[in-house]
Amino acid sequence: MKLILARSLIPAPIRIDVDSFNPITGAVSATVTMYSTTYALSEADFNILLIEEDVNTTPTTYDDTHIARALFSDTITLTGVGNTAEFNTVFSISPSWNTSNLRAIAFVQLSDESIIQVGSSDPMPAFKARAMVPCPRVLFGSSSGVTSSGDFTIMNLGLTESFTMEVVVDEAPPGWQFAITDEVGTVHNDPFAFGLANDESTFFHVDITPDSSGQATFHVEISSPNLAREVVIPFSFFTDDFDVMLVDDDGDETYEDYFTAALDSAGYSYRVWDRALNELTADVVEHIQVLVWNAGWSFPCLDQVDRAFLTEYLDEGRALFLSGQDIGWELNDPDGSPDPVWYETTFHAHYVRDNTGIHSLFGVTGDPVSDGLSLVIEGGTGASNQQYPDQIEAADSDATVIFNYQDDGGGAIRAIDSSSHARIVYLGFGFEGIADAQDRLDLLKRSVEWIGPEVFSDGFESNSTGAWDVSVP
Repeated sequence: MKLILARSLIPAPIRIDVDSFNPITGAVSATVTMYSTTYALSEADFNILLIEEDVNTTPTTYDDTHIARALFSDTITLTGVGNTAEFNTVFSISPSWNTSNLRAIAFVQLSDESIIQVGSSDPMPAFKARAMVPCPRVLFGSSSGVTSSGDFTIMNLGLTESFTMEVVVDEAPPGWQFAITDEVGTVHNDPFAFGLANDESTFFHVDITPDSSGQATFHVEISSPNLAREVVIPFSFFTDDFDVMLVDDDGDETYEDYFTAALDSAGYSYRVWDRALNELTADVVEHIQVLVWNAGWSFPCLDQVDRAFLTEYLDEGRALFLSGQDIGWELNDPDGSPDPVWYETTFHAHYVRDNTGIHSLFGVTGDPVSDGLSLVIEGGTGASNQQYPDQIEAADSDATVIFNYQDDGGGAIRAIDSSSHARIVYLGFGFEGIADAQDRLDLLKRSVEWIGPEVFSDGFESNSTGAWDVSVP
């Protein structure tokens, strides 16, 4: 779900139209049009899927089923804005199929299995609007003055219509102001109307004027009496005066509350990034010095976009505290989403096994993070959710184990990358599962102080490369 939410507003470089579909004869024709001036398709997969809806094969169990009856596959190479590629095929229709329930779905899929656009034989609604948001939807700026988003486009795909647009504030500190500026420069502080004919579009941007330090979540809402549902564009804004960025990446759970409670008690200023709504990409690396990543127990825990971001982030010599059961399993086990080379080289951790079944861990004497700490990861005031705590060990000389399960191997490591000097504390279990609030506070505070830059009271000093002094043990 997080992939769909995060990418749903990114404009696709192509458009796919299913121009005709005859469910009696099985004939289908489709056209792919290039919208981008820079994007290129080269030997990508073009597919048309024939689906029968409402097939009640087991009425007592399923009220509604969707069965793929046939697949047409070809390759597509396409560049140049406005250029097109046409595809035609004829499916063999079985007499046992209900032709009134057949539909054709066309899509282009890349070699990494990502689907970049889909078209359907379903009729287009008479009234339909689409938002295309090529700009970041997470914004950073000063706690004073005006910060503006990039431009986003609203296109009318239906009949001529008058739309209403407004900013709806979900959560923001008192005194913050939000406005929308249209393509001619008019600023709208209140809901306003604009009209578009079929296939006509216009663009806008959002202006945020904070009155204090903090963060806000808000959305732009486009509506009309004829739209089946509103078009919603979510945004977040962070003032850039914070110590720690907390990534909420636990799906629909609320484990982030355990992290924010500890951060509050430690006195750190922080912002919370909702990974379900926004991907972290290279353009935000410069805004983050200390990253606390709550992976919880959500899959995929670190997808390809997350891994690309973390590679860029750590290559810049930044600081990471990573927590989550089954991270090691997912990135190493064939049944997960394995990327074991990336896992070991990035985190300097070696995955040993899934589900130790042990809920007691002990710190290492003399370690700057874990000395004197003994953790229980079930019961108490913790989340009591640790079903699959991983056993992990140091993968190389850059890392050392900082917690051991009772009599049975490593549960957490810390590392200083010998090339980038990035600092990492990685827990093979979920921080939220720690039973005692004081233990959660002590562990997070010590970890952040060890990985963090000179803003924390650990005596770190920036070296000539911009990374932090690696002479600290």
